[in-house]
Amino acid sequence: MNFKIICTFLILVLSGCSSVPTVKLKLEAFNNLKTVILESVPNDNFMLHAVSTVDVQFTGVGVGVVGTGGDGKGVREFAIDYMEQNQISLNKLVRSQFKEKIKADNLPLQFSDDSPNKLVLTLNVVVLGMKHGFSDEFNALFNIAGQLINDKGEVIWSYNAIPMPPAPGYSATIDQMFASPDAFKQYLSAASDPMVQKLYDHFKKGLI
Repeated sequence: MNFKIICTFLILVLSGCSSVPTVKLKLEAFNNLKTVILESVPNDNFMLHAVSTVDVQFTGVGVGVVGTGGDGKGVREFAIDYMEQNQISLNKLVRSQFKEKIKADNLPLQFSDDSPNKLVLTLNVVVLGMKHGFSDEFNALFNIAGQLINDKGEVIWSYNAIPMPPAPGYSATIDQMFASPDAFKQYLSAASDPMVQKLYDHFKKGLI
């Protein structure tokens, strides 16, 4: 396996090792909730990491890559700045996807800022990793954990969705990723959805 791919999986797996234990959600506990606050932590994009040997810079007509040590920014720094400038939030994206899956299945759970219950989604790490040394494509992988906490402070559901080989992901070149803010959102959305689905599948097991 390529060294960059090994680094990517080590980051993802090690980040998951310290996260929450698995707790299956029981139907009775779920039915007692009625409402929930949907939160995510940390509420910024700094969980993004990159495994790369290139820097990125604007070329005047788009973006391009330069060798490390050039006058561009590292992929991580460039991506974080790009998301800040275009108001793109990794946490907001994941919250929206999870929420839509609950609504699509018509689960009897309402989202309310006044709820005493909390559904917390944690992005342990997001990795943009070069596929291999002969490719200019980056594969994005998400490690996402979730916890459901009732009004008594009890954790009634807990799970960590870690991509394992062969891992789901979504590949694109730098030009494709940063063609526009919408293109980057679509890239991140396609990459995060398999892990959000894995998280949600564990959440809803036994409920429907």
